[in-house]
Amino acid sequence: MTKDFELLKRTYPVSQFDRRCDGYDYILKYTTQEERKKWNIDEKKIQQIIKKGEIYIYQVAKENKEFKTMCLCFSNYSIIRKYIFEYEDE
Repeated sequence: MTKDFELLKRTYPVSQFDRRCDGYDYILKYTTQEERKKWNIDEKKIQQIIKKGEIYIYQVAKENKEFKTMCLCFSNYSIIRKYIFEYEDE
């Protein structure tokens, strides 16, 4: 994340329809195939779709004066936190 990143809101709604998980693209964009292999992350098992009825993370942020939104399933968010940002959850 850049210095000009500001998280404005994060909510946990229930999906009303199947939607693409932005976390899937984020993981593929910000990690290499070698890193995913080292971390035992199978690309084929990363969740691509948030299913209707599934609780997900919806967040709005401002980055470099531009608004951005993301829809993330919890499993991809966990991968992002642990491996990309190196946060250890208890």
